[in-house]
Amino acid sequence: MAIGARLPHLTCTEACSPDELQRLLRPRSDVVVEEPDLSTPEDALPPGTPAAEAAFRAVGGPFTQYRRTVHILERRDAECLVRQHISYRLSVPVWGWFLTPLANRELRRPRSDGQPFWAPAERLDPRSGQVLGVLCLLGVVAGYLGTLLSQTITFAFDEFDAGLATQGNTLTAVRVGVLLALALVALADRRGRRPVLLFAAVAGCLVATATAASTGVWTYGASQAVSRSLATAMLVLLVVIAAEEVPAGARAYAVSVLTLSAGLGSGMVVWLLPLADLGLRAWRILFLAPLLALPLVLFCARRLPESRRFAPQPAETPPSGHPGDAERRRRRAKRMFLLGCGALGVSLFAAPASQFLNEFLRSQRSFSAGNISVFQLSINTPAAIGVLIGGRFSDVRGRRRIGALGLAAGAAFTVFRYVADGWPMWMWGVLAGIFGAASVPIMGAFGGELFGTSKRAGSNGVITTMGVIGSVIGLQIVGRFTDAGGEFGHVFAMIAGAPLVVALLILFVFPETAWRELEDLNPEDLKPADRAARPPPG
Repeated sequence: MAIGARLPHLTCTEACSPDELQRLLRPRSDVVVEEPDLSTPEDALPPGTPAAEAAFRAVGGPFTQYRRTVHILERRDAECLVRQHISYRLSVPVWGWFLTPLANRELRRPRSDGQPFWAPAERLDPRSGQVLGVLCLLGVVAGYLGTLLSQTITFAFDEFDAGLATQGNTLTAVRVGVLLALALVALADRRGRRPVLLFAAVAGCLVATATAASTGVWTYGASQAVSRSLATAMLVLLVVIAAEEVPAGARAYAVSVLTLSAGLGSGMVVWLLPLADLGLRAWRILFLAPLLALPLVLFCARRLPESRRFAPQPAETPPSGHPGDAERRRRRAKRMFLLGCGALGVSLFAAPASQFLNEFLRSQRSFSAGNISVFQLSINTPAAIGVLIGGRFSDVRGRRRIGALGLAAGAAFTVFRYVADGWPMWMWGVLAGIFGAASVPIMGAFGGELFGTSKRAGSNGVITTMGVIGSVIGLQIVGRFTDAGGEFGHVFAMIAGAPLVVALLILFVFPETAWRELEDLNPEDLKPADRAARPPPG
C-alpha cells in the first residue's frame, strides 16, 4: 500500500475473467456500500494509468473518505488485466493500525457473502465507527482502573501485614462503593451519557493515583472503593452508549470489542505486575500509570458526541395514568428481575474466582509475581476468542443458546482449574476463559437492550448493584471457607450452581433480542404516533 498526498492508496492489479470484471464494475455492498462517483480526480494515480472504466464512492460503512476506481490495462480474449485504486480513511480513531490491514484484505475483492468474520454482522456507519473506537479507548482506561485492586491486594496487604480474612473483608467493603456508581449512572439518564462518562474517567484516574500514597488497609480500601466505583460507572455507560449508537445487528459485537478493550486495560496491569517483586512497596508503581491516561481521556472527549438516542430525540414519556403505564412497569420489573438475578448469580461465582486467583496461585501453587503474570496472560489472552465468538455469533444466531452454553461450561471448567495442578490447571484455565468469556457480551447486550432510553443507564446501574451483592456473597463464602482451612476447589464446586441456574434462565426465560431495534423492544421510546403501528415486544 502506497501513501498518497492525501489518503492511503491501495492498488490491486490482477487478471479477471469477464464475469469477475463485471463484478468489479458494479457497486459493492459488503464492508462498504458504494454508489457511482461521477467526479474524476485522477491526479493521485501513477503516470500512464488509463482513464477509469468506473468510479465509486461510499454511501455506507465506517469510512470518513472513500473512493474506488477500476482501470482496464489490457484486454484479451478470455480475460482482462485490471487495476483498482482504492483510497479510504476509516472513521475509527487510533485503532487504524490494527484495522487497516484487515480492511485492505477485504477491499481488494468484493465479497458475495456479507461481512467478514472480524466485522459486525450489520455494517457500521461513519459515526458509529468513530464512537465505538472512542468507547474502546475509554474501555482500556476502565479496565485498568477496575483491575488494580484484585491484582495488587495480595502484595499491598503483605506490606500492611494483613491476612486472607482481611483481604476478603476489604474486597467486600470496597464493593459498597457501587452506590456511587449507581448514583452516577442514574444521573446519566437526566444529564446525558457523555459528561458523566468523562467525569468518571478523569476522577477515576486521579483517585487511583492517590492509592499509591496509601498508609494502611483503610486508606488503600477507601481510595480503591471510589476508584473502582468510577470504573464501574464507566463500564456501564460504555455499554449503554454503544447500544444506543450501533445498528441492531451489531450490539453484541460492540459489547464484545468493549470487553476486549477492557481486557487490554486489565492485561496492562498484569504486564506491570512483575514490578511488585522489586520490593515490599513496589506495588505502588502500578497506581501511578493512570496519570498517563489523562491525555487519552482528553483525546476521547474531543471526539465523543452525546448518544444519538439521548440527545437529539429524547424519549417521550406518556403522561401519568396512560393506559400503557402498567404494562410498561410490569415489563420493566420482569426484565429487571431476570437481569438482576443473572448478575447476582454470575458474580457470586465469577468475582471470587477472579479475585482469589492470585492468592490461590501464590499460596497453594507457590507462584511468584512473574509466574502469576505469565499464568494470567496465558489463560486470559485466549479468552478473546470466546468474547469474539460470543458477540459475533449471538448477533447472527441469537443470544440465548450461546449465552447458556458459555456460562455453564465456563463455570465447570473454572472449578476444574482450582482442583487441578500442573499442566491440567493451565488447560482448564484456558477453556474456562474461552467459554466464560463468550457469555460476557451477551449479558452486556441484554442490559443495553431491555430498557427504554429514559431508564437505560439507571436500570443497568441497579443490575450492576445486584452483581456487586452477588460478588460480596461469593467473596464472603470463599474467604471464610478457605480461611478456615477449606480447599478452593471444594468451595467453588459448591457455588457453581449459581451460574448454572442463570444459564437455564437465559435458555428458557430470557427474551431473544438479536436484530431487533431498541424501539421494538421498548415501545415507550417510540413517538406517540408510531406506537400503535408496532407490535408488543416479546
